Amino acid sequence: MTRYQIEAPVRSFTGESVGVHFQKGTGYVTDATKEGRAALEYFRRHGYGVAPADEKTEEDRVQELVTGTPAQRKPAAEEGPFDPAKQKVEDVLAYLDGADLDEATRVLDAEAAAKTPRVSITSQREEILAAKTPAAPAGDDQNGGVGQ
Repeated sequence: MTRYQIEAPVRSFTGESVGVHFQKGTGYVTDATKEGRAALEYFRRHGYGVAPADEKTEEDRVQELVTGTPAQRKPAAEEGPFDPAKQKVEDVLAYLDGADLDEATRVLDAEAAAKTPRVSITSQREEILAAKTPAAPAGDDQNGGVGQ
């Protein structure tokens, strides 16, 4: 059973919709019952925000909107360099998309040196690094640009 937080399109709505009570645009429902699952589908089809609920309070959510999550507020100096071993495959690949050649090489080397390197990352090494390598200027060839 999962509990979901529902955000109404009209943020000031207080009342009931599809059996779910809303207070200032926010309601909660679980997928434990047929009615709850039907309500979730209704909300998704009609443009309501639907997300798994957590234990955060409304004040926590507002604070995160203003200042970011605690992880986002952590100073970069405390984080250290990006460690692929602590990340999911899709997060490593997304990070590599934005990294420069030196950083991509470092991260790919770290992944390859891991106790259990992930083939879904290491198999893309040449392609990733080739995309980061600056292209040679037009007209350059193996003869240094001099014709034969």
